[in-house]
Amino acid sequence: MAAELDGKSAPRQEQMSFTYIPPGPLPENAQHHMVRMRDGVRLATDVYLPNADGPVPVILTRLPYDKCGRIIPISIFADALLENGYGFAVQDVRGKFRSEGETVPWRNEAYDGYDTIEWIVNQPWSNGRVGMTGLSYTGYAQWAALSTNHPALRAIAPRNTNTRLGNSEMAPGEPEWSFPYQYIMDFYASNDLHDRSADYDWAHRPLIESFEDAVERLGIRPPALDMHLSPIRDGVRFPAGHPLDAKPIPVLLSLGLFDPYCSGYGLHDYRTIMANPAWSPFVHLRLSPSDHDDFLHDAAQKQAAAGVHLAADVGSIDIPDANPEEIRAWFDGEIQFFDRYLRCDAAVTAPAPVRYHLANSSEPVDTTSWPPPESTSKILHLATGDGEAAPQLSESGTDAVRTLTWQHNPEAPVPSSTKFWSMLVHEYPDFSPILSGTSVLAFRGAPRDEPLALAGPVTLYARVHTTGQEMDLFVMLLDLEPDGTARFISRGQRRLHASEPADIAVSVGTAGYVLQPQHSLVLVLRSSDYPDFLPLSGTSQRWWFATSVQATTQSIVVGGPEGARLDLTVL
Repeated sequence: MAAELDGKSAPRQEQMSFTYIPPGPLPENAQHHMVRMRDGVRLATDVYLPNADGPVPVILTRLPYDKCGRIIPISIFADALLENGYGFAVQDVRGKFRSEGETVPWRNEAYDGYDTIEWIVNQPWSNGRVGMTGLSYTGYAQWAALSTNHPALRAIAPRNTNTRLGNSEMAPGEPEWSFPYQYIMDFYASNDLHDRSADYDWAHRPLIESFEDAVERLGIRPPALDMHLSPIRDGVRFPAGHPLDAKPIPVLLSLGLFDPYCSGYGLHDYRTIMANPAWSPFVHLRLSPSDHDDFLHDAAQKQAAAGVHLAADVGSIDIPDANPEEIRAWFDGEIQFFDRYLRCDAAVTAPAPVRYHLANSSEPVDTTSWPPPESTSKILHLATGDGEAAPQLSESGTDAVRTLTWQHNPEAPVPSSTKFWSMLVHEYPDFSPILSGTSVLAFRGAPRDEPLALAGPVTLYARVHTTGQEMDLFVMLLDLEPDGTARFISRGQRRLHASEPADIAVSVGTAGYVLQPQHSLVLVLRSSDYPDFLPLSGTSQRWWFATSVQATTQSIVVGGPEGARLDLTVL
């Protein structure tokens, strides 16, 4: 990795080029409208209508990926909704494809959502009741529309999203994701798409020059690139107020347990909204063993066991085709939700407050809350064993106090294990290559005699220190298989001020996983995960602009009453 990322010795980067991708053809089975917003900008909108006598409830999806393109399989959703008597309105958001306006994400979706709903309810085919569906950005657009309190918006079904989507710090105090900057270049350079042929030169210092070179080759400077070099304020995103402070309506929140970018803060949104007594009766949570792009863990596991690798050599904006049957399987659950709350059909059973499906389990489980009410806490201690034994995860702990160290070398950061974080399950990586070396501490538990069901938050409590001014702490929980393969369970990360020893509590995400007999837990600590996250330079310079770097040493105390411990939620 040092040879790859050391700016002085890295091989020449493949020259980047771009392929222009125009909008797809307009569907023949839809009406086509240009819907005027309050400032006069018109947004391209397709309307699919069922064969019905009289007005119908309408489901709205607003997306930046081309309502006529292949990234989002609109035809599958349209067919399902029309079969069930719903109208379906699909809109290119402002500045994208056939819509007018500035090509800037996130900040226009609140009032554009309101104005679109207002247009829908004034059409003769609308019965005045509107719901919204969609994942990722289209899920975020639902939260934004909800923030405006339009009275006709009666139910939303956001999937694999959260109210902070697009922030480089997904949660306050986290290290900086590189994804939002790549997203701007891939999806928000202009109205249409530009598929790049090569990755960015992540070894180049300062990194900003690699992106500036891409801008020069593209010939377009995305309006939002500079905006994303500064934090996004909620006031810009939600000018009418935060969506979680809006008037309650039914929400079906669906999250993938293997979606490292969206699920963590998505569950933060869930906890926030459930703490409000006015909201909690209206919220339904679904957790599935899937990644951001809805690929299922157990299917990938079976493919890997058969020697089939699902990961494909795809372009920067290409997404492998998902199974239509799998899409319908989860979307039919949304239709049940809309039947109950949008159509107001009292004969339809409302979804359970929580439905979760653990990886390596056969069936989903309906319950009243998350974590499940029957869950308990299980503590594992980080320890070293006797003599020079490798770091361990121990149920009993030890009285012997030791300080263990690892290095953060910005010249050779620990590499990210996936090409696309959004396809964590689809790529199904083996994390065993990162379990050794001076840049990592890996604490290994004993092989299990019986299954262990993890179902809820995972938290690391520790005393840490760095020789720098601050440190990034990436914590990952893995499943170590008998053959040495290591698979993902959950993760978390924090940026810490620990120039003096600091007692910390770091979320390691939410686990939904059944560890099988003869498998072991492994807890991995490191201070880089590049290029998914932009590392600390070790100097006062932000990584984007750093021309020099400085290595630091991190430490953690294990053993004794103050020793590090891992708190698992188990069934």
